[in-house]
Amino acid sequence: MTVRILSATDVRSIFTPQLALASQREAFTRLGAGEAVQPPRLLVPGPDSSVSFCYSSRLAPDASAVSKFGSVNPANAARGLGAVHSVITVLDAETGEPRAIINGDSVTGLRTSAATTLAMEQVAPDARSVLVVGTGAQARAHLDAFPVTHPGAELQVFGRNHAAAAEIARSHGARAKDDLEQAVRSTDIVVLCTSSLTPVIEDTWVTDGTTVASVGSFAPDRVELPPSLLARATVVVDYRASALTDSGPVVEAVVSGSVAPDRITDLGSILTGAAALDRGTTDVVIYLSVGVGVQDAAAASVILAAAEEHDVGTQAELG
Repeated sequence: MTVRILSATDVRSIFTPQLALASQREAFTRLGAGEAVQPPRLLVPGPDSSVSFCYSSRLAPDASAVSKFGSVNPANAARGLGAVHSVITVLDAETGEPRAIINGDSVTGLRTSAATTLAMEQVAPDARSVLVVGTGAQARAHLDAFPVTHPGAELQVFGRNHAAAAEIARSHGARAKDDLEQAVRSTDIVVLCTSSLTPVIEDTWVTDGTTVASVGSFAPDRVELPPSLLARATVVVDYRASALTDSGPVVEAVVSGSVAPDRITDLGSILTGAAALDRGTTDVVIYLSVGVGVQDAAAASVILAAAEEHDVGTQAELG
């Protein structure tokens, strides 16, 4: 049994932001059309606010089964390590034999940021400025992704570690911001790329017409933005079924009664035309991303096809 192994370097050599965007458009379109097989994800709590996860999916009932297993460990910052680590496995669609083992960290960053920009392409296509909050891998990936969907938009970055934010700004052609409140008040799109247990911005900072995206509120105890903000906003999520149980701000807003579940629209419904987003110029839109397995399935599909075409990665015998 021969398996193709793809490192982070291998993935980055073939999985461009453009290809990532195309893969996520397919993922959410299939999900919205009811074609993808998407079971619930598995979360396993750990020490020091860590959580392990498992995402599994098929792009279609007869497509390859893809699974990503990994962990989010916020305490890794003190260890000088990244917070997220994962591995993706791809099984043959017909035989079920392992076909590939792919570095999951590189895929996650690119597919998550591509999904965010895909959503922003639908809800805020004319945005002229983007503020990314955070200094980790997701922040960098989002700064790389936005020029594909929002060319010409001014890119800004804020981090509690101002030196790290300044370094990221220099390497990505962005502006480092020192005053988060002022930056949020004056930016068209605010993207929160943290794993914070408490809100990193305040409701009153978000002015009319602003779009806020949260990619770190991926579990019920992760609440990057105040749930009260959802009460006055149009709420869009990556996948409604997951958001209602796993997105901290959504769970809290629904339980409190400030947001009715039927007010929440998922990205796939917008892409397929099942739901229309009639946004006024002063409307606030919130996009929350929990992450779903079909994203990894779509990403793995195009990555593996490109790797086989260009013979990228290494071959290994299992068994």
